[in-house]
Amino acid sequence: MFEPAPQNLFYLKEHLRLNHVDNVTVMEAAVSDKSGVVSFDEGSNSSAGHIVTTDGKLQVKTVALDELISTGEIPIPDYLKIDIEGAEALALSGAKSMLAKFHPTIFLATHGSSVHQECCCLLKSLDYELHPIDGMNLEQSNEILATYNTG
Repeated sequence: MFEPAPQNLFYLKEHLRLNHVDNVTVMEAAVSDKSGVVSFDEGSNSSAGHIVTTDGKLQVKTVALDELISTGEIPIPDYLKIDIEGAEALALSGAKSMLAKFHPTIFLATHGSSVHQECCCLLKSLDYELHPIDGMNLEQSNEILATYNTG
């Protein structure tokens, strides 16, 4: 599990502790296309934090899933849930090798039409089938189930 916002990290870790959850690892980072550091704005509420190109209030660590998998820091996932306030295409780009080789099922929430289109194009190029899960058609949907097309 990945979380870059300090306040959310506190509550997440406390929730895991109170519920005696010991099979979850929390990485204090935002998932992106490469490892590094980016500006981050916590947003108007705890679920609205996002990477920004201008000076954000925070500097947060970023990680790329391909890098974490290649170094053995995380296992190859069977499923991904991605809802990261507009950085979904960056996260998928940073996981492209893993997606192409291992084809995990993806539950994806996109934020913004250009990000949505970019994500759909990338996943389709990797032979994923895209299914809206919010009752809308794919172009209007912002919640997608992506499954690998086995042929």
